Amino acid sequence: MNLLLTPEQQMLQEAATRLFAAESTPQRVRAAETNGSTPGFDRALWQQLVELGFATMRVPEADAPAGTGLLEAVLVAEIAGAHGAAVPLAEALTGARLLAQLDGSAAAAWLERVQGGALVVMAPAELNAESLTVVPGGCGAKAALLLEGDAVLLVERENLDVRHSMGAAAMAVPRLAPGATRPSGAQVLAQGPQARAAFLAAIEEWKLLNAAMLAGLSRRALDMAAAYATERHQFGKAIGSFQGIAHPLADALTEIDGAKLLVWRAVWALAHRPQEASAAISMAWWWAAQSAPRATARALHTFGGYGVSLEYDIQLYYRRARAWTLPLGDAHGELQRLANRLWSGAEVPVPVPGEVTLQFGVGEAAEAFGREVRHFFETNMTPELRAHAHHSVAGYHAGFSRQLAEAGLLFPHWPAEFGGRGKSPFDMAALGEVFEEFGWERITGPVTNQVAQIVMRFATDEVKREALPRFASAQALGCLGFSEPSSGCDVFSARTRAVQDGDHWVIDGQKIFTTAGNLAHYIFLLVRTDPDVPKHKGLSLFLVPMDLPGISLQPVHTLQDERTNITYLDGVRVHDRYRIGAVNGGLDVMAATLELEHGGDQYRLSYRQMLRHALAWARRKTRDGRPLIDHDNVRTRLAAVAVRTMVSEVLCHRTIWGVHERVPGRAAWGPMSKVFSTEMYWRDANELMDMAAPESLFEDAEDAGVVELGYRQAIGMTIYGGTSEVQRSLIAEQGLGLPRSRS
Repeated sequence: MNLLLTPEQQMLQEAATRLFAAESTPQRVRAAETNGSTPGFDRALWQQLVELGFATMRVPEADAPAGTGLLEAVLVAEIAGAHGAAVPLAEALTGARLLAQLDGSAAAAWLERVQGGALVVMAPAELNAESLTVVPGGCGAKAALLLEGDAVLLVERENLDVRHSMGAAAMAVPRLAPGATRPSGAQVLAQGPQARAAFLAAIEEWKLLNAAMLAGLSRRALDMAAAYATERHQFGKAIGSFQGIAHPLADALTEIDGAKLLVWRAVWALAHRPQEASAAISMAWWWAAQSAPRATARALHTFGGYGVSLEYDIQLYYRRARAWTLPLGDAHGELQRLANRLWSGAEVPVPVPGEVTLQFGVGEAAEAFGREVRHFFETNMTPELRAHAHHSVAGYHAGFSRQLAEAGLLFPHWPAEFGGRGKSPFDMAALGEVFEEFGWERITGPVTNQVAQIVMRFATDEVKREALPRFASAQALGCLGFSEPSSGCDVFSARTRAVQDGDHWVIDGQKIFTTAGNLAHYIFLLVRTDPDVPKHKGLSLFLVPMDLPGISLQPVHTLQDERTNITYLDGVRVHDRYRIGAVNGGLDVMAATLELEHGGDQYRLSYRQMLRHALAWARRKTRDGRPLIDHDNVRTRLAAVAVRTMVSEVLCHRTIWGVHERVPGRAAWGPMSKVFSTEMYWRDANELMDMAAPESLFEDAEDAGVVELGYRQAIGMTIYGGTSEVQRSLIAEQGLGLPRSRS
């Protein structure tokens, strides 16, 4: 993944931001709503867009046969949306480009008028005698473009009836004579398969621009809510410090970030993965249409009673977020289209995106590495190992781990000096996909890796020489000793005590959730070394050999069919050389440790595996003589899950990229990917349990049984690695600038 924009794209963003900030103020938006003949249309703003070239940026030119790139148009649309622009930007950009693609003198003449400043918009839905055709921006336009069968029609302004809409979006509908199906005064601009394909591709482009506007609109609404929640005080505190305010805003921000990323991913797919492009467009638009109304409703709710007052600007965003999605019709229909594109091979004309430098997915090098890992598993997974495989630490197999180590596949991302191959985080993401595909446990390796990474950075040379070769060769495992019964996720409240005694430290206390502790050779232990200073300052960390006297374990079995442990430490004497970092310097070490832990990719893999098995179940099972995957209610449920797993993927990959490239402003990304992946995993496991009932009642290694396991697994994943509540607080603070919601 690479989300960096080019310098030229950044300059375009800056220019568009200056324009809309100055010319699409809330006062101007409100004034446009009360325009007599063209309600919701700011003609002066439109004229400036024409003069600056924004209005025709997607029209092909001699030196740019594809026109300005689709990503550039998306960037402008995001900014226009953020300012609630009272112009039909998406409809005008696609209308102008469509005219340029149509043959014939009439289309050419209208394109010339558009280049001179005339506004021509397109209706984003095909004419249908059984439903209303809506033309966004129609009342401010000279003409509208409509699709009837394979004919592209043009209807001029006098044959468009103005309708006042909830979002004040300058809506119009074509006028129909009594008993007629074709709009009055309609002129056929072009007809035939090519004309129809061009119009359908324009609708797909409209979806992306519309989704981008919704994402920009919603993000601005959330920022407004965050600012209000920071300034507004109740009970002596800013209301933004209340979790009841902060956490829903955090969820909304995560969803909207996902919407923006899906739009960008669809543009990338058009350029680099055309076989995925049409489905990617449907995913992006449907998710934006779902998440934008939720986000703006949450933002308005933050304002309390003031939010519904017309004097406050937030209601402008609330109305538009709903209204902008409706010209296409019921968004549920997009799930049907998505299912057809994903699973029925539906071919859809799509727009030409121009050059796209963004990158999504793990990249070609990581995909090649994934194939190497898959070949290793296919070659070395004996029937006995397949029978032994289990998602928990019960699936650990010392012999197979040594085989992985010998093949350079246990910790391939480590530096060569420690026995690794210097592989990237995206290589590791590809490796994780294969482990999940083969049902091989992903606990002992990642936990040991987390311990080893900190040993590399903070341990003494003596401990590095002792522990790292053992870890690298699969001769030793690590486990984490952070949580305690009285502190839970607040690991900095640790009470396990370490008292120095010469060259040794004496440790007493207990840790919970020391998963893999029954297999581990070392425990990475957080202890209190100074009880007389603030809790964050009196902590130290040790790498404690598990065979020291005084360490004992009690197994704890979970509903996920997993074992974890309580670890007791009674007078354990550990040499000072095993201290990791400075005495009372545990905060710095833990900061590095938690950055390794934050993120949801390890959970996302289980989530996606569940969807794969649900799809397999739906293809295998039949109802009324047809596979369930061919039934509409099953297809749309699975399509919605497919969208949410893709949101999870782009959020997780953004986190990996942000940490690897040390991208500024990434602090909220890890919590976003973790909370979304785990909460949606649970939500969709619950949904698929219903869909696959009654087979989902039973434990099984295949199909519906994997859904049943997902239901049990997912609830624990909302707790592991920091509960969803902790993650939401971090998102609210780091992503929206809200005050701390915990002491």
